[in-house]
Amino acid sequence: MTTQTELTLTTTTVLRNTQQLATICHQGIGLVSLDDLIATAIGIHPLVFTQQSALSELTQQTLQQKIADQYGQQSVALAEYYVAMLTELLVSAARQQGASPLKVQLVGADSGTRHQLLGAELEIAEVNPQLGLRGASFCADVNYRPSFALQCEAIKRARAAAGGEQIELVVPFVRTFSEAATMIDLLAEQGLCRGANGLKVHMLCSVPANALLADTFIHYFDGFVVDVEQLAQLALGQDFSNPHLTYRVDTQNDAVVQLLKMLFATVSNTSKDCDIYYNKITQSPRLQRWLIDNEVTTVIC
Repeated sequence: MTTQTELTLTTTTVLRNTQQLATICHQGIGLVSLDDLIATAIGIHPLVFTQQSALSELTQQTLQQKIADQYGQQSVALAEYYVAMLTELLVSAARQQGASPLKVQLVGADSGTRHQLLGAELEIAEVNPQLGLRGASFCADVNYRPSFALQCEAIKRARAAAGGEQIELVVPFVRTFSEAATMIDLLAEQGLCRGANGLKVHMLCSVPANALLADTFIHYFDGFVVDVEQLAQLALGQDFSNPHLTYRVDTQNDAVVQLLKMLFATVSNTSKDCDIYYNKITQSPRLQRWLIDNEVTTVIC
């Protein structure tokens, strides 16, 4: 896909809000971010749906008014509200995607991305959210697990409505083999058994250990989705959101490329996929060129 003067990649989109569904048809949906959909379309912290009694009276009143605005005077249980909303969003995305697989990234962003959601007081403030309770450790946490079960229920309903095999899962921020095994077990406990009814479970590679130990991680999953920006942040020990360090941001660094080489080498010996996710790929011409040289022509951004 290269010419003497131009380098191009085909891109697919990360679905972050419902407004995108009207304009996404030509690009396709590369990844659905449940964290972003919950933040933009529901606006309520995931812990609220199983810990409502722990909320302040004012927050509970605001919560009930929000649900009333959505459903009118019709009474609806809080958990059912959450499951129904998520199911509707996933089914809409699956229908937009057509026959192509729809990769759905489970909830697991850092706590800092949820602090503005209604009911965020239920989540303990962390000194360093990016390295705290997130991804697999968040899903497995005893306080979050009941809400994780509701998330799984929505996915099961959406898979049934979409015809079964179309919706696939992506597990974010897996630090160790133990966390990988735990996530596969937790999903199975909720009726989402990897391999059953064609269910594929992928891992979001965002920790350098995922690349360094890819030959073992791959046995737990059906493929990788590489979050280039997260991988670069942790490989270089950098916070890309720090305004004083923007001049040092470099996702084309040799260390990042070396980690990608490790991932590609592992996947090349299997029948599994390795997708690249980087929303600023157009700002990284060297990385674009390297990806195409390695026969990667589609990037999720």
